[in-house]
Amino acid sequence: MKKAFVLAALAGLGTTAAAQPASYVDLGAITGDTVINGFFDAGEVAWVRFEIPAISAPLYLDFATEGSTNPDGSTADTELGLYDGVGNFVATDDDDGVSLFSVLTFGAGSGLMLGDSFNLGGDGIANGEDGNLGAGVYWLAIGEYNTTYNAANWDVAGGNEAVNYVLSVYANIPAPASLALLGLGGLVARRRR
Repeated sequence: MKKAFVLAALAGLGTTAAAQPASYVDLGAITGDTVINGFFDAGEVAWVRFEIPAISAPLYLDFATEGSTNPDGSTADTELGLYDGVGNFVATDDDDGVSLFSVLTFGAGSGLMLGDSFNLGGDGIANGEDGNLGAGVYWLAIGEYNTTYNAANWDVAGGNEAVNYVLSVYANIPAPASLALLGLGGLVARRRR
């Protein structure tokens, strides 16, 4: 009986999912633009957790690392990696921003204009080139050059240098309370007919 229990316990170890990142900035439900500043050492990444509410309106969500520097003040060569709520890899970017900065851009439209015609599809506008994101929890890893973003379990190996990062978030996602007000407004308008 003890052998069966030990074997079952060992078999279970092979199927346990990796834990979410231990240290992170939690943005909660994203409803508009924000900027986050922070630091990570060589070989590490910074994690940002955020949520996208369930909405049907067109939305955009853009992330940019412009302004990030190495400790000596030189421009940091950043990379971004996005994972879903259970740790599956979604998207990555290295150098779609101006110079060595990174940009991930989702949805329709944008709040970000880089003005660099060599990046972001040749027009310098963050226009959803990384696809669409559905409602749910997501994890963004901010890394330095040579960061490795693996396929699952939030498995990321940090890059070569320490970074003072600046993450700008651009979004037109309505706040959940705004959605409720829009719904109430629709009910009132319908009742008046």
